[in-house]
Amino acid sequence: MKMIKFPLFVAILGFNTNTYAVEPTMFENTKTYCFGRYLVDVPVAAELKNYGNSYIATKIDILKANSVKFEEMAAEAESKLKGKTQKEDAKLVEVKYPNSKENRIIVSVLTAFGSDIYGIDTFKYAGNGYVFKTSGETFSSKLIEKTKIKYDTYLNKVRYRNEKEIPSEPGFCFENGFVANDGKTSQAEEANLYLVLKNNPYVKIRISSDVYFKQHKPLLERTDETGIRIKFASKIKTFKRGNREVNTLKGEEILDRFPSDDEAGVAHSFVWETLGEVGNPLKASIHLEVNTGEGGGGQLFPSTLTDQEVMALYETIVKSIRIRPTQ
Repeated sequence: MKMIKFPLFVAILGFNTNTYAVEPTMFENTKTYCFGRYLVDVPVAAELKNYGNSYIATKIDILKANSVKFEEMAAEAESKLKGKTQKEDAKLVEVKYPNSKENRIIVSVLTAFGSDIYGIDTFKYAGNGYVFKTSGETFSSKLIEKTKIKYDTYLNKVRYRNEKEIPSEPGFCFENGFVANDGKTSQAEEANLYLVLKNNPYVKIRISSDVYFKQHKPLLERTDETGIRIKFASKIKTFKRGNREVNTLKGEEILDRFPSDDEAGVAHSFVWETLGEVGNPLKASIHLEVNTGEGGGGQLFPSTLTDQEVMALYETIVKSIRIRPTQ
């Protein structure tokens, strides 16, 4: 399971109640993204660079392919399993929807240390030039039948969705796709957005929705335990640190500024997070990061945005996070 995120630095210097008194209007024009079961508004200048996802704890690969390629990919996966002859090789168990033009489920089994370990590959031709593929392994013989039902349900509920579509029915949004369901069944789900501000390549925005099955410590408690706030007490300026409820989502935030590596300027790490409820898709853990000066390899460059501009960017995004009304 993916580890819960941490802010780049931690808070140390108190609370400023006037932080949001004046906000520039440079980020007032926004566009809306559907991620998981949630919506978020981001400035039009924020360019989407990556859209990650997993459903039933399995990554969904989004492939540009037509219906012919769909048939070829599914046939190749089936053929490879049929051709295995060694004991240590996974072998074909069954193919569901063998004649379907859009659905295929391929079940395999590998015997290791006296136990049968199952795998499930699914292929969905979603139309509009897209194929959705999943590949899951290490399913036990005790759970394989229930797992097959889950994937069968997914395959018959998943469909194409363009980036601008906000579905009017309950379900899970991912890159170019949507799975219709009411979210009342406990299962692992993850959707995340990674954006970069146009003409400001070191301004990074990350937004994620994760359904966890382990209770994590809240943001403030985790950062307090690191000891970094004491070590860097003289270098970090904290604009705000504390509880913050966003559209009924109870969370915490830490808004920090600190020197860039060359000390010629500053960088920022603004974080908001709600832990939600363990195992509940309708109350996922939401995590937002707005970082400035973030280069590759952990480098910190001087921010291209002022404190006020970063605050305005963060506020535009964080206050818009909400569960989709149709859930």
